[in-house]
Amino acid sequence: MKVLSHIYIVVLCLCCKSCIGLSNKKQTDSLAVEYVSVTNTELMKDIDSLAVIYKDNGKIKSAKGDKQGAIEDYTQAVRISPNYAIAYHNRGVVKSFIGNKKEAIIDFNTAIKIDSLKSDSYFARGNAKSSLGDKKEAIKDYDKAIEINPHFAIFYYNRGLARFAIGDFEGEISDYRMAIKLDPKDQDTYNNLGRALYDLKRFKEAAEAYGEGISHFPDDYELYYGRGLARNQSGDKKGACDDWRKSSALGCLQANLLLPLCEDCED
Repeated sequence: MKVLSHIYIVVLCLCCKSCIGLSNKKQTDSLAVEYVSVTNTELMKDIDSLAVIYKDNGKIKSAKGDKQGAIEDYTQAVRISPNYAIAYHNRGVVKSFIGNKKEAIIDFNTAIKIDSLKSDSYFARGNAKSSLGDKKEAIKDYDKAIEINPHFAIFYYNRGLARFAIGDFEGEISDYRMAIKLDPKDQDTYNNLGRALYDLKRFKEAAEAYGEGISHFPDDYELYYGRGLARNQSGDKKGACDDWRKSSALGCLQANLLLPLCEDCED
């Protein structure tokens, strides 16, 4: 069956960003969290108990939405115990959350200086740098976080987003594949991988990536929409139309734009 023209597909893609596209808006900070418990007893042996109380209070205030109060408590903690890496890290997380990325980076720098094996601080600093547009330096931090702890999918996921931004598309794809290997239950990663392969005109691989995502998330209309585009470009118009119909039924209104092109397809 005749494949839809590439130009027409591109126009439709531009109109349908809510159904498919790079999920950079979904950069995750889920490991850039404030810590309550402590595992490195060597680093904690000189931490004053009052500093620990301030740190714990800061965590509670932050959880309740009192970010400024949390910052004040973390500041008290580091005044009492200047080598309290976790308090610096936590304060950096809160500062980053409220948009103060530059001051957050200073806190992450201090936390890393105190504890050079804090993979989460490298990750959080990388996120802050990425938000400021410094993708290359962000990648260096993600590299270090992965070197210290290679078992967290989101380290690779966020590095993949940063690699996309600098044009390292093969590196981006490699990172998404590793993220899926470590955590096969994240639908954004499948969507990003499928989109990245599609952009490189590796349509069959893109369809496979979307299909793998569908096996885990059978109600995700973005995955069906993306696979439909990839299938169409591979010459499988019937499969493409099946996916667009499914995407439309699941709520992707823009998929309706493609359905008139499927009128000559058998159900």
